[in-house]
Amino acid sequence: MKVRHIRSLDLWLLSKGSRILYRGKVSPWHSPRVIAAALRRDGKEFRAAA
Repeated sequence: MKVRHIRSLDLWLLSKGSRILYRGKVSPWHSPRVIAAALRRDGKEFRAAA
């Protein structure tokens, strides 16, 4: 997975290959919910440690 920040638009992209798994204002590095949503879109399951 690749994470990019487009500063001119203040937009974060999380992609795998040519698929965009997440596009939004919140950095994927700071939110486990964003990572979990991106992995669900990729067909994987993510459970955070409690």
